[in-house]
Amino acid sequence: MVKVLLCHNPNAGNKGHDRESLEAALKLAGHDVRYASVKDDKFVDAFSKSVDLIVAAGGDGTIAQVLTVIPDRSVPVAILPLGTANNFARSLGIAGTPQELVEMWDPEHTCPVSLGSVTGHWGTSLFLEAYGVGVFPQFLLDAKKGKKPEGADNLRQGRSLFQKAIKRAKPLDATLTIDGKKHDCELLGVEICNIAFTGPGLPLASTADVSDDKLDIVMIEPDDRKALIEWIETPMEDKPPVKTRKGSKIEVTFRDTPTRLDDESFDATGGKHSIDLMCEETQLRIVIPRKHPVQKTPEKKAAVA
Repeated sequence: MVKVLLCHNPNAGNKGHDRESLEAALKLAGHDVRYASVKDDKFVDAFSKSVDLIVAAGGDGTIAQVLTVIPDRSVPVAILPLGTANNFARSLGIAGTPQELVEMWDPEHTCPVSLGSVTGHWGTSLFLEAYGVGVFPQFLLDAKKGKKPEGADNLRQGRSLFQKAIKRAKPLDATLTIDGKKHDCELLGVEICNIAFTGPGLPLASTADVSDDKLDIVMIEPDDRKALIEWIETPMEDKPPVKTRKGSKIEVTFRDTPTRLDDESFDATGGKHSIDLMCEETQLRIVIPRKHPVQKTPEKKAAVA
């Protein structure tokens, strides 16, 4: 019997995503379950006892909250995406109901995943999704002002707000130093991404690889403004019209423009800032569901003459 620690956001998801339903699904699969709410002030104490598998259940914020505090990264982690965008799960190809996913888990079938590390004037923080400067953080600040709808309407509204932010964004001067090579840029924004999807379900870093120990630098240039606004309408049909690079060690220097760390945005005014980014050395082990044994690949039918 697999000993499981279920880390859950009790406010996430819809009916069937409550504690009782998730515990029932895990027990049905033969797991011994211990529960921890991420809303508990002493949540991190839940990792003090040894388990065979950690389960992170919630939206992207909850997933990041869990993954960035796990003390022993040798313990495999399974994901139950219960949010709206589910950017981390999308980036790893994890999709399905909790009941479906639980039945296809194999703790030995994992993918290595790096966490991003960002160091600035406040100290050092870890991130799962991205650190950004400029237009994307401004979009997040705008999104906080209104009422948040649910489901697909939330993604639709988020993409609309991002388009509006791009339309009115003013260029900023930034210096990017990527693995020792310095680049002076005029940009609407820059996103240092750890995974492919970000924000309202957008594959902005379409070439990102969660296991390559590198971060993807997405540069939104003023000349890309119109094309990017149009791409957001159908983001799964083509690659985003942005410039990208990969790097192991990145320094971003800028002044007086908003920043963001995953889904938290900040109005970083007050002069010049220099930020260092890299991947954490020790990777996590994320469970990737196997194909269910009863699923068959349909045979191609012979062409009818």
